[in-house]
Amino acid sequence: MMGQVVMSTAATIQSLFRMPAGLCNVTFWNNTAAATVYVGSSTSVTSANGLVCHSIPTSFFQYVSSGGTQFYGTVASGPATVSYIIVTDQ
Repeated sequence: MMGQVVMSTAATIQSLFRMPAGLCNVTFWNNTAAATVYVGSSTSVTSANGLVCHSIPTSFFQYVSSGGTQFYGTVASGPATVSYIIVTDQ
């Protein structure tokens, strides 16, 4: 599965994608290099606790989630576009 999320203004937490339950790989990147995007699995993701989403793809391989994990993002200065690819064994 692949997709793209357009993130609006700064300091707004937005839902990006949901990792399905089970074993999977995910790759995500920031299409808007001028905007700084922070990603995390909490609805309170910030620059202090989030992973910076670069224009160079970030990947997690063999990510295991028993119930599925929602990823959220926020931008320090918007707007920004985040693309993702999720690969499962299903």
